[in-house]
Amino acid sequence: MQISDHTFDDWVRQYQRLLFGIAYWWTGSRTDAEELTQEAFFQAYRSSSTLREVEAVKGWLIGILRHCYAQMSRKSNRRAEVPLDGMENEPEEQDMLSADVLALHQSLAKLDDRHRLPLVMFYFQQLSYQEISEALELPIGTVMSRLSRARKMLHETLETPRNLIVMRKAKQR
Repeated sequence: MQISDHTFDDWVRQYQRLLFGIAYWWTGSRTDAEELTQEAFFQAYRSSSTLREVEAVKGWLIGILRHCYAQMSRKSNRRAEVPLDGMENEPEEQDMLSADVLALHQSLAKLDDRHRLPLVMFYFQQLSYQEISEALELPIGTVMSRLSRARKMLHETLETPRNLIVMRKAKQR
């Protein structure tokens, strides 16, 4: 299928934030995420003839991003920590929210990629099971199974909500 430059430009505008968001979660670095997103769009443009259905462009682009990330990971063989700066919350909520977000990020970092990626794609990027399935080249049942296991593993590593409420009440006094 021949894709026009105009159509491809529309895709870049429509999906750039999504791809960057996923790349940022994967790399933990703004610079690496920008580079990864740019490389994914470059590869997509070069291989646009491989897209079979225009309706599947989102999953196709995420799949290309995933391949680019795998190549980048093999080269660097490292995963950076995700910085938690730039949060826009009320100052009194900032300390507690930072602790919650830090706990979430630390728990996510403990998961392996095969569990963390679907979790991030589903909850933080709001992709459907089908889109995750296409992007990760997995059957939908496998995506659902990995999400279930990832939620369980994440739940086991996080503090219980009751403990967080107690901490919040103690801090308010």
